[in-house]
Amino acid sequence: MSKETSQTVGGRATRILEAGEGPTLLWLHDTRGNLWTPGHEQLARFCRVVAPSLPGFDDSATLGRIDGPEDVVFWLLDLWEALGLQQPALLGCGLGGWLAAEFAVRYPERLGALVLVNAYGLQVDGALAEDEFALTPPMLRPLVFAEPASPRALEWLPDSEPPERLAHALHARVAAARLAWQFPYHPKLRERLPRARVRALVVWGEQDRLVPVAHAHAYAAGLPDARVAVLPGVAHYPYVEAPEAFAQEVRRFLG
Repeated sequence: MSKETSQTVGGRATRILEAGEGPTLLWLHDTRGNLWTPGHEQLARFCRVVAPSLPGFDDSATLGRIDGPEDVVFWLLDLWEALGLQQPALLGCGLGGWLAAEFAVRYPERLGALVLVNAYGLQVDGALAEDEFALTPPMLRPLVFAEPASPRALEWLPDSEPPERLAHALHARVAAARLAWQFPYHPKLRERLPRARVRALVVWGEQDRLVPVAHAHAYAAGLPDARVAVLPGVAHYPYVEAPEAFAQEVRRFLG
């Protein structure tokens, strides 16, 4: 299990989840917010996993003046300073993967490695990402889970949020929509990927119908030192659907 702390980062109250020992892996979460998943737990067996909440995801009051991914990149610089990070591996999932890529093309020297998991961020002709904010949970589950009726899928993405998670879910949705509403990509990111001169792993669920696997190959083609790991039988959340296989790929890559 993780321990939870709160720290002021760039003037914003920030919740941080952490577990494990060893080399630091900084995990940037997806649109669902900063939730500790089976994938976190698996990775914490061999490294120190640090998972901060992105601005606005826990409290919309901390979203002020965050209007796009570049604003979050500057906030990440504050996070590096606040946590004393020294070339951690940076892992980003979905929206967090897009933000990780934006950081990597600007500050590759601050990273030890880059891991992108079913990441938003690229405009891929013929394989555009779906607009998740236009879909209800029952419509979205078949896009993001290989088995949308499974207990794990229903727990992760219920038809309606339980009362204890409702406030968190609303804050997360507002913050995610601010960054990724309708256009979850930057049209210039693809041409900037060669600037991310750091070894990279691109992990994707083969059955992702929200952000198609073509995006994985586009990322790998643009990054200067990247390999792709496509996991069969899973979709947008490999760290939820197949945490052991997901962690094995990341561990093999990080060494």
